[in-house]
Amino acid sequence: MNAFASRLPTYSDSRKLHTKGGFKMDPLYLRMLEELHENTKGVFKDLDESEVKEVVAALLKANKIFVLGIGHSGMFGRIFAMKLNHVGLEAYTVFDEINPPFKKDDVFVAISQSGETSSIITLVQKAKKLGGKVVGITSTPGSTLTKLSDSLLKIREYSEGGEFQSLAAIGDTKNQNLLGLLFGLSIYVLFYTIVIMIARERDETPASINARHANLQ
Repeated sequence: MNAFASRLPTYSDSRKLHTKGGFKMDPLYLRMLEELHENTKGVFKDLDESEVKEVVAALLKANKIFVLGIGHSGMFGRIFAMKLNHVGLEAYTVFDEINPPFKKDDVFVAISQSGETSSIITLVQKAKKLGGKVVGITSTPGSTLTKLSDSLLKIREYSEGGEFQSLAAIGDTKNQNLLGLLFGLSIYVLFYTIVIMIARERDETPASINARHANLQ
């Protein structure tokens, strides 16, 4: 078990039960919470902490950071870029019209579960031609993104042996609906882990982070 997994909280089996028709039943949201928690905990047990530290170091050295993902990855990638700004780095999401140009000392964070998303791979290749570095985040060792990345963070799609009965209505682990949810939640936790590690390295405080929050809203 790695250092991340050893710090993960345990899940209590003592859950409140709702009664319906004389039978005790877990509400759907509690069953979903348990399954998602167990899956995320299993995924993070297999995470290589040295890869996380390497990504943190690459981001700290970057002049500017550009983040791109599609679907769930894109939504959580936008939050990641926002939080990187909050801890004092200069981060953007690709395709925003107000972005500055990508240059030599910049870092492109490419998020692709399959490691083969065509639009992302095309921009990874362009970022490298422009002289920048690529941080790849994927579930697929041996993928194109894996081969092109200067720093790589592999995170599994889902935990082996995981059960997702409460989520069966949207598909199983062969279905992208479920895989997108599981991968998205895992990278959301991962991104906050990276942000907190960066905040510690930069000696940021809650006050300094709050001072960078948007206020014209």
